[in-house]
Amino acid sequence: MSARFDCTACGGPLILRAEGVSESLACPHCGAVLDARDPRHQVLAKYRAKLGEPPLIPIGARGTVRGDLLEVVGMQRRAVRYSGVIYSWDEYLLWNPYKGYRWMVESNGHWLLMKTLETKPTEGSGG
Repeated sequence: MSARFDCTACGGPLILRAEGVSESLACPHCGAVLDARDPRHQVLAKYRAKLGEPPLIPIGARGTVRGDLLEVVGMQRRAVRYSGVIYSWDEYLLWNPYKGYRWMVESNGHWLLMKTLETKPTEGSGG
């Protein structure tokens, strides 16, 4: 389920995907982070930096991955510095109301699909 409204920081049109389970929403127009649980969508934070390159998979895109229809409901760009070299990657949050969340990670053209564990792993449970 999704809801449409205007950003309370800049007035840009927004779509809240995964309504009822999302906690925050970042405006792609101005970078403000809004409270998705508050009906007034109050601004939680503002970013002054430019938003950078658009994601390879746009927010709202839908597709089938391993037999499950999933929708991109979030994205974050991450990086780490190791031995003076910066390594970066993009993480896409995928959602299906019946299957839950999945993460799709892209780094230098390589893709990973991850699922959040429901329970804590135990020693010897890997395979």
